[in-house]
Amino acid sequence: MRLHRTALALCLALGPATALAQQPPPPPAAIAEARERYQRGIDLFEERNYDAAMAEFQRAYELTHNPAVLFNISATHELTGHFVEALDAMLDYERRAPAAAVQQRRADVDAALGRLRSRIGTIVIRFEAAGLDVRVDGLQRPRSSGNIELRVAAGRHRVSLSAPHYQSREAEFDVAGGSTIVVSEPLTPERAFMAVECNVHGAEVLVDGHPLATTPVTSPLPVPEGSHHVVVRRAGYTTYETDVNSVGAGARVRADLAWADPMPRDVGARVTVQANEPDIVAMIDGRRVASDGTALVPPGRHTLRVERADFLPDEREVDLAPGRDNALSVFLLPTPAYRQSYSSSRRRALIAGGVVLGVGVAVLGGGAALFFLNEGTLSDAIASRDANQSELTACARMAVCASTRSPVQVEQARNDASVDVDNATTLRWASVGIMGAGLITSIVGTVLLAGAPSGSRFERQAALVPRVGFTARNLQLAWSF
Repeated sequence: MRLHRTALALCLALGPATALAQQPPPPPAAIAEARERYQRGIDLFEERNYDAAMAEFQRAYELTHNPAVLFNISATHELTGHFVEALDAMLDYERRAPAAAVQQRRADVDAALGRLRSRIGTIVIRFEAAGLDVRVDGLQRPRSSGNIELRVAAGRHRVSLSAPHYQSREAEFDVAGGSTIVVSEPLTPERAFMAVECNVHGAEVLVDGHPLATTPVTSPLPVPEGSHHVVVRRAGYTTYETDVNSVGAGARVRADLAWADPMPRDVGARVTVQANEPDIVAMIDGRRVASDGTALVPPGRHTLRVERADFLPDEREVDLAPGRDNALSVFLLPTPAYRQSYSSSRRRALIAGGVVLGVGVAVLGGGAALFFLNEGTLSDAIASRDANQSELTACARMAVCASTRSPVQVEQARNDASVDVDNATTLRWASVGIMGAGLITSIVGTVLLAGAPSGSRFERQAALVPRVGFTARNLQLAWSF
């Protein structure tokens, strides 16, 4: 393309163009700089350094606003493929330059306009979206809420569309010169996300009356942007309801469900907790409940915790069926300190019982030995007493004793034997008393041993075995689980 050379020199020499005579003329320094930049632009153009030439032409136009420069700006845009900008610059030149100058270059102007129009197509965006953002080949175009007409150079172009609350869309179009492509498919409304947290597992989550999930909800729920009515419910619990405005990923629902009060009997689960120790404290989800089967709790998964003084707590997850009894067995283990104390008490009780039983057996044995030894002595004393008495009776009847002993001697022997009988009889009862004391002591020792703390109390294999214990007042019978 042939550049505009002489017309600009004339215009610069005379000052601003006639069409711009109403504006104050640029200062001489600006005119001189513009002339210099204009000539440099021509030189760069002829060297095919079009970007640098465009910069010089643009600066020359900024200094003088002389429309003659627009002709060269249009020519430079055309050679760099910016056909839309070239057409706008040429139309601006045609509108603003003096009529005589335009008429003088009419053939060039008309040829350029026809050539440029044949290389430009139109993309029409035809749908409503408030705040629509349009980008062509990555460059943002002015926002609009109505139809948008975009003039583009012929060729392939990437069009990106985005708007608040809508999903962005991007597409490529092959635009032929002089053609029009219409984009009328509306953007898809953007999906929002709602995070739902609940303290109860297995609760149903409904959004606007539609069931969407069951707790625990591990990932946010996709919902349309806007206001929603959220319900979280489960049988045996209170129902949670709230209204949430969901925009983007910021909506969050925290539903804390409480046990229904009163609990419906056909819904509630009855709980019986059996433990290897008495006096336990049973808690479900941190709430204390009776362990005898009278407690009604919501069905489903719960955390059961069983505690007792001096024992380690037992905590586990349990599934409770509705409308029936749920028997739960728990084996509590002692704390190390209590186990040591219990073992020490058991050792002391066993030692004391063993000592008492040993003493009792020894006393009983000694009393029995004394009894049996004394029985022979007693028999001999009785026999001697009876023999002497018979002999003494015979002496008195016959006046003469059959033996060589005198009646006085026989009587003395009888009396001595009677004393021996009395002594042996006393010793007999003393030995019986000793045996009784030994027997009682042995019984006490046996009771102490039987009442000693069980050595298998903390062993699981000892479940469901009787445990016998004695107190000062009665016999206690219990069962270990």
